[in-house]
Amino acid sequence: MSTWIFIRLWIKILKTGFRMVPRISNALFSVAVIAAAVVLGGSKWPQAAVVGLDVMTFNVRTANADDDENSWPNRKDFVAELIQRRSPDVVGLQEVVREQVEFLEEALPHYRWLGIDRGLNGGEGLSEYTPIFYRHAELSPIASGNFWLSQTPDTPPEIREIRGRRRRFGRIVTWARFHHVATGRAVYLYNTHLTIRQGQRQLESANLIVERMASLPDKSLVIVTGDFNAPAETSATWRAVTADGLLDAWVIAKERQGPAFTLSEFGPPVDWDVGRIDWILVGGPFSVRSIETVLDHDGGRYPSDHYPVAAHLEFEH
Repeated sequence: MSTWIFIRLWIKILKTGFRMVPRISNALFSVAVIAAAVVLGGSKWPQAAVVGLDVMTFNVRTANADDDENSWPNRKDFVAELIQRRSPDVVGLQEVVREQVEFLEEALPHYRWLGIDRGLNGGEGLSEYTPIFYRHAELSPIASGNFWLSQTPDTPPEIREIRGRRRRFGRIVTWARFHHVATGRAVYLYNTHLTIRQGQRQLESANLIVERMASLPDKSLVIVTGDFNAPAETSATWRAVTADGLLDAWVIAKERQGPAFTLSEFGPPVDWDVGRIDWILVGGPFSVRSIETVLDHDGGRYPSDHYPVAAHLEFEH
């Protein structure tokens, strides 16, 4: 006899019995039907799908520095090849100047990017982009922008003359709200590069970033990438930025690979006693399946004076 014949027979028996207890018969009848389908029909309760998102943070070292054999022309192809091979869905870059943005834009055809140079001077001199590169088949930017880590975050800092040169000081945050194509979920990403001077300026920057995210909808999927120039887990900067819901992906990851420090000085792992200064932070219903300090090199040539950090995040849909 088929499964559904058994189910119909059971329902008929239940109906007959439930007439004697009319006030609870409807609820019990519904439960009975579901139970019959599960037990006899082999059905399963609906389960949320787990969706993966690959994220990277990467200080690529400016092209404006004189690094001898490690200068940008000698490593730019490997930087692009590493990103292409690792294939993150989104990567926050730091210490990028215009020629580097233009090269990576051409070398990474599956990616598009967002951002401006913080000096608003065409990327010349000591200026810097903190661009977000994203795979446009996976993510579509719905809104994006920038704010300065200064007393006037929505207004570019004034130009000052230092040693005869006119410069616009003030670190920057580039952010985006992405539409995740496969699920329709909104994903927020903030990318930054804090000043190298630990102390009050870093704390003010950390607090401003947290303040800007406070207005996001509850349970938003949030990612923060950056070179924070402060050691994770021990610095006041790390404590400030993780004080209100953001979690350090390295700390909560189920699997970790590579050293717990990220300054490379263009070479193999040596603990320079500066700690893990490149972070991926997450907020909302993200979990972290794995994270890695990436040690890829090209015959002994490393892509930057920082190691990239790559994480596989997951959320339910």
